[in-house]
Amino acid sequence: MQEYKKNRVSKVAFAYCMALLFMIIFISSTFFLTSKRHIPNTEKDQYALALRGSIITKDNFTITSSKQIYRAEIDLRSINKDKFDLFLKLFQIYSGISNDQVADIKKRMQNQKKRSYNFVLLQNLDSKQASYLKDLAKKLYIQGFFKAFTNNSGRVETRGLNIIEHEEDRIYMSKDSFTPIIGYTKMILDPESGILKNIGVKGLEKYYDECLSPVQNEKIQGLKDIGGNIILNLNSLQQKKINGCDLYLNLSLKLQKSIEKAIDQRNEDLKANEIIVGVMESKTGRILALASSRRYDPQNRGKDLSVLNASAIEYGYEAGSVIKPFIFTTALRLGKIKMDEVINTYGGSYKLGRFTIKDDHKMDKMTMEEVIRYSSNIGMIQIAKRLNNIEIVSGLKIFKFGEKSGIDLPYEQKGEIPNSKRLRDIEKSVLSYGYGLKTTFIQLLAAYNVFNNDGFYITPRLAEKFYQNGRFTNLDDD
Repeated sequence: MQEYKKNRVSKVAFAYCMALLFMIIFISSTFFLTSKRHIPNTEKDQYALALRGSIITKDNFTITSSKQIYRAEIDLRSINKDKFDLFLKLFQIYSGISNDQVADIKKRMQNQKKRSYNFVLLQNLDSKQASYLKDLAKKLYIQGFFKAFTNNSGRVETRGLNIIEHEEDRIYMSKDSFTPIIGYTKMILDPESGILKNIGVKGLEKYYDECLSPVQNEKIQGLKDIGGNIILNLNSLQQKKINGCDLYLNLSLKLQKSIEKAIDQRNEDLKANEIIVGVMESKTGRILALASSRRYDPQNRGKDLSVLNASAIEYGYEAGSVIKPFIFTTALRLGKIKMDEVINTYGGSYKLGRFTIKDDHKMDKMTMEEVIRYSSNIGMIQIAKRLNNIEIVSGLKIFKFGEKSGIDLPYEQKGEIPNSKRLRDIEKSVLSYGYGLKTTFIQLLAAYNVFNNDGFYITPRLAEKFYQNGRFTNLDDD
């Protein structure tokens, strides 16, 4: 009996000890799992900025495009002092930089007092340099070149060498050609990726900004492997990059360049503030060239802000004698004059209020055809007298004076035409030879095109189509 009791006590004691042991293991495990552990950070987010679309001419020259610019960074806490020189040597080999640049990096690193810092080794890296350095970073990471450290959150991590997309560089291959109509961009910070991107400010860059702007950045999110690469599996997030559209123009680079060269040479003699030349296809309204003698390099803009404006659409002026055909056509259409009719031109001198109006061709009389041929101010005054205020102003409105042409450029001015209710006789007279109103170059070009297009007005267009998501969309479909 005593032996039985002794065995029973032993068994109870053993069971009690085992229960106590399991409880200690359970409590320890729970504490270990819930406590703050210094384990490496295995999560990673990676962004790549979608690029702004290119602008391409009718003869298939890319005049504007974007590229990615990178910078190389390293957390100084990741570098062992005994490997410092070796790292710089490898960095030089893979980046292709000069000895002077390496010396500058070394000096800056040694002078950097704050060690917990993402130190910028090199900026303005192109895609090729970035690719080589990413390869170097991967190799060094795998080989354990960089040391781990505890960050401010108490987590252990190994950062090593990082190649970061820094900004989107907008390149204008044609330099000052096509300016100011092509416009320019400015950089802003993309809130999602933290990368600097471009938005349109002037010209075609502004008008088609929504189309040219990137649709969606590339994003990859997931766990990283020992080499710092994101592991792609069912739990990782992948968001595809969608770039902006490629814009195709009606303008020809060869024609544009030849016209720009011609007006530059001509202006050496004229010394004009600006010469503008436009070439428009009569039946379609397609602008084949729109050149100015006031141009600039979009990547190196000067301090003269006025040169950035597209005068062809933004500057209204009193056009003078080029308005005469529109007044003449109005009178002819309304039956106020006949082509074989002869009118008095007063020997080329005519008193209008307190002013004396003179013609270059001093003739007592002219036919209606001669009034236009010799651009007679006096003849036009006589024609204007036969039109009432509503008729002369409405005649200008038929040719779209006083309203925007609708060209695909921002900040177009609509010009000014007088109010028919407040138009005095003397104002109507000067209006007949192009004064007392304001118009833009593009309004004149589109209005004169009516004579070439069987009397039909057509909106001038600089862009023809755009390419996105694998297909072309014709802008003329509107």
